[in-house]
Amino acid sequence: MSFRTHLLISIGIRIFLIYYGEVQDSLSDVQYTDVDYRVITDGASHVLNSNSPFKRHTYRYTPLLAYLVLPNLLIHRSYGKFIFSLFDILIGVLIKWILLECYRANKISIEKKLLKLETLNNRNKYLIKRKNEILNNSNETLPPKYIRMAELSAYFWLYNPLTMVIATRGNGDCVACSMVLLSLYFLQKNEQTIGQYFTAGVFLGLSIHFRLYPLGFCLAFYLSTVEKPLITIRDYAQAIVLPNNKQTALMCGTIISLFTSTAFFFLMYGHQYLYESIIYHLVRKDTRHNFSLNFYSQYLSSSYDISAMEKILTFLPQLILILIITIRYGQHRQTLAFCLFSIAFVMVTYNPVVTSQYFVWFLSLLPLSVKNFRNLGLRKAVFLPIMWFISQGGWLLPAYLLEFKGWNTFEFIWVQSVVFFFSNILILQMLVSNYDVTYNYKID
Repeated sequence: MSFRTHLLISIGIRIFLIYYGEVQDSLSDVQYTDVDYRVITDGASHVLNSNSPFKRHTYRYTPLLAYLVLPNLLIHRSYGKFIFSLFDILIGVLIKWILLECYRANKISIEKKLLKLETLNNRNKYLIKRKNEILNNSNETLPPKYIRMAELSAYFWLYNPLTMVIATRGNGDCVACSMVLLSLYFLQKNEQTIGQYFTAGVFLGLSIHFRLYPLGFCLAFYLSTVEKPLITIRDYAQAIVLPNNKQTALMCGTIISLFTSTAFFFLMYGHQYLYESIIYHLVRKDTRHNFSLNFYSQYLSSSYDISAMEKILTFLPQLILILIITIRYGQHRQTLAFCLFSIAFVMVTYNPVVTSQYFVWFLSLLPLSVKNFRNLGLRKAVFLPIMWFISQGGWLLPAYLLEFKGWNTFEFIWVQSVVFFFSNILILQMLVSNYDVTYNYKID
């Protein structure tokens, strides 16, 4: 089947899940629709009445989401789910586009090197002409197997049951994920124009406006546009302090889009917007239950304030890991996608609050690196997702008993949170150790 046919099938599955959710919500105590979707819809109702969406208790998102789902109140209550599902489909399309750009870039790079050797020893007019064609044409035709690999990587997302369910339940994280991928796409385009880096920055700024987690990607994006190898501390310092034209365009796009969107809503809703949509997420606690290793300590300490030193120690491990990953993988265009995946994975694993929708942060980036895991082997490739889902399932059972049956299962949830945390650490370690940085494109 063609890629377009798979897209239509994926859209059909999501439409089915949305209507299935309507049925489950009407028949079961366990609601299919995400609680956050109801919060966003309530925020939209305040906007419709010319009020602030933050009048709705626990509305802690950008007001853009409330405006985006206004048709929930005017057309149909599931309108927002269809919108989020379209962004979900867009992620699959972007995965294919990004991989095709990466393959083309590596193909051109290899042919340039080969032709340089040939022309040094042979001044054949055809070779010189072919070299000039490669230098001036970034839309080189790829062999079918590489197009197929890009499509298979996209299917990894399009047919992922977890991400399909998250989007059709009404979670809007796929909007931020699509912005991250759009930024990565323009950064990876082969035209190498200043405009494309500015556009990449615009989408990066918008993704940060929707969700704070892309802040962790900024240094990696910035370093990936450096035109020389970074080896010493002095090289990194110069790359940061003395930006080139590409880095300047990327920074300008990011700052302009982030500042403009933030300032616009600050003028509309004041300090409440800054606190609820930004500051709150830096000091957030979830004392009921979540996947985080830190949830039980938050529950036990809910009656008193945590000191600044405790907050620093909570975030310090992930900050150190993010810096190490950025230095190792962030400075090369070929490894940037894996760098972003690893950073997102660390941020979710070590975050003080972890819910299932956070998983789309790294799952949307994982398909971009699937081609580099050839050394993983079939057994490990099967074992890792099974272990990940089992560790989640072990957490969901006591969480269900707490949420719907009122049982005191906090200690069991904490034990499963520990299991889930170490499962994630093992998964990341195995992916890093089996990542084949050399496999991007090979001349047949």
